[in-house]
Amino acid sequence: MTSLVNNSNLNSALINTINASESKYNPSVYSTKRIFPAASTTYVRTGISSGSALANQTCVFDLMKYGIAQQINLVYDKTTSAGTSSFSVKPFDFLLTIERIELLSSSKVIDTLTQYDLLAQFSDLDASQFNVVNESCIEERDGILSTNPKTRHRYVIPLRFGLLSDVNTCLNLQFNEPMSIRVRWGPSLSSGFDGSGAVGTIIDQTSVALSVRYKAYNEADFSEILAQNYNEPELNQLSLGMYDEPIVQHTLTQANGTNNVKRMDLKQPGAKVELKNTDCVNNFYVMVMESGLPANIQDGAHQPRKINRIRMTASGQEIFDLQEEELFYAKLCMNGFSTLGNEASNVAQVRKIQTGLWEYAGGGTQSNTMSLRELNNPVIEVWFEDLINASAGAVTKTYDVIVVEEAVKIYQTTSATGRLQTALTN
Repeated sequence: MTSLVNNSNLNSALINTINASESKYNPSVYSTKRIFPAASTTYVRTGISSGSALANQTCVFDLMKYGIAQQINLVYDKTTSAGTSSFSVKPFDFLLTIERIELLSSSKVIDTLTQYDLLAQFSDLDASQFNVVNESCIEERDGILSTNPKTRHRYVIPLRFGLLSDVNTCLNLQFNEPMSIRVRWGPSLSSGFDGSGAVGTIIDQTSVALSVRYKAYNEADFSEILAQNYNEPELNQLSLGMYDEPIVQHTLTQANGTNNVKRMDLKQPGAKVELKNTDCVNNFYVMVMESGLPANIQDGAHQPRKINRIRMTASGQEIFDLQEEELFYAKLCMNGFSTLGNEASNVAQVRKIQTGLWEYAGGGTQSNTMSLRELNNPVIEVWFEDLINASAGAVTKTYDVIVVEEAVKIYQTTSATGRLQTALTN
């Protein structure tokens, strides 16, 4: 039976053509799989070096020189100052708690993650990865039920800077000049509530820390790493970085006596965001949220709103114009199908437009980028909707239209000093 099929294949022009190709690979040829050298894996808790975790304040964490940092998580506990034995914290609390997080090398900022960068990254995860961040830092923390009283809620925020997005570019803190992470806390840390109403929440200062996973090789393997990576005066690494365009505000007005979905007219101009960045962009993330601090911490305020259409123009030409379900197909994989972000929460309302064909859902080999350097007047236009309760009178709401870009960056490490810096972005 097998010879019948094989004989038929021998007479196939297509099969003979691809068998003659240099791309042919036989998986049944016995060989030892590629392996990584044995290393020590440890999790180290790093406390605040200076500053404090208070509203509109900053704190700094000095990274230990224990090896190669594979993972960095920001950890903190939220407690209540109202003396209640159980309280909840609304979803997307991290958007108000954190303003930005910076990676520094010798006190110089080389990469930044804002709260919107974090949201953009979370929106691009598949279900298994999203479930982790959803449980650790996004979803509502319910402590109202008498059967589940809680006096504190722990948050873990993964800090995936560009260099931590690939195993080949993780930070070699054992060799680099001293590096640190600086956290700028947001304007409102009091976003809890209990069964009777809002309660003030604070961050327990003793709980704030970085949980860093280090990989440390033995002396022989580490010497080989240094010899291969730093045998030239400078080491260049291709990686990623986030950039936030200036926020544009747009208002929607609902007439008196109505309580319906207010949707922008797709035939009228949308909210226009002029792109100021000149870098090479892999992905555009577009999100819309209500401006300012939420008036009611228990409603859906300060969560991403539904986007109906996104249009980009530059140099008098239309780059793309995608509506509704068309936006689902903007994340194309190499197999010709698209992938959709997790639909379990309003994170799915963040829309991604990518320039490359990724190998798998969420990333893969660098496949393409779009340089904004020579584009004339690049603009992203956004149409969105929201439910406005105007049953007791006309209501006008203001929204923030946010465009986040994931750009290509080349980082440079000086072999003589271990100083890490950004070498090229456009």
